[in-house]
Amino acid sequence: MKTLRTGILGCGRFAKKHAVILAARPEIQLVGFCDRELDNARLYNQQFGRGEGLVYQDYAEMFERLDLDLVYICLPPYAHENEVELACRHGVHFLIEKPIALSMDLACRMAEWTHASGVKSQVGFMYRFGAAAQWLKQQLDSAPQDGQAFLMGRYACNALHSWWWRDRSKSGGQLVEQVIHLLDLARFFLGEPTQVYSIQENLFHQGVEGYTVEDASITTVRFSSGAMGVITATNGAIPNRWDCDWRICLPGLTADFTDANHAVFHQTTVAWPSTISVAAEKDLYLAETLDLIEAIRDDRPAAVPIDEGVRSLSLALTAAESARLNRPVEVG
Repeated sequence: MKTLRTGILGCGRFAKKHAVILAARPEIQLVGFCDRELDNARLYNQQFGRGEGLVYQDYAEMFERLDLDLVYICLPPYAHENEVELACRHGVHFLIEKPIALSMDLACRMAEWTHASGVKSQVGFMYRFGAAAQWLKQQLDSAPQDGQAFLMGRYACNALHSWWWRDRSKSGGQLVEQVIHLLDLARFFLGEPTQVYSIQENLFHQGVEGYTVEDASITTVRFSSGAMGVITATNGAIPNRWDCDWRICLPGLTADFTDANHAVFHQTTVAWPSTISVAAEKDLYLAETLDLIEAIRDDRPAAVPIDEGVRSLSLALTAAESARLNRPVEVG
């Protein structure tokens, strides 16, 4: 397999998780860095490109001038415009961080561009790659539950985050920007949703200027299979700590996840306590990158292609609409 000439679009704090991995991969040559703050791109070039890459403020220019094979799109939600269209037009495979957009119109156009071009796409729902998550998914695929499933998820943190994150028009809110990971996992395990009802409030940051997102929410979801789920989230918990865990109840099995790599599976149909533990230190960001590289090499879809980003965004945006209307809403 030839070396993949790779660019990074959006050289902020989060992109470093990817840059560290990409810089260490023999299949990857980091050749371009783009950020609206040119100093950020220059710093990334020095840290991860050995100073040998080129830096840009305009991603259209980067796509035009560099013969890229792959690009990592690490933009905040509000900054998505036509970067996927340009990647597809130039035949560049891509990984895009979640949420892929703030409107279904743009998200669906992203999928259309991707399908028409034939490039490989990966959406950054890395929890799907966890060792424990994969173990349960295999069990579910081998023995479907016919809707007998109930998921309880929790996301809790306490931080002011970036200026744009606190602005609903820029981030979409905590559920859309952060908790979408749990919504995506609910789809991963339980299938496609049909109805959602979400209650969202700002309980803890009413005095913070410019804080227009919710910091407490309860979201219930019905699935086409008959399964149900409830996800609670808050930005008013323990400061500077991010807790994300979930429990799934199935006939004969209850799964308690402390994260995507660690879970205890309780077998509930035997007369004595019986558990299976899965514990791993798998690097989920590395796993999604390796899967994308293999998808390019083997000419197959990546594990989490753009369509998955569209569907999970649809659920998140429908939940936000439900909270605005204060009633259940059908998921389109």
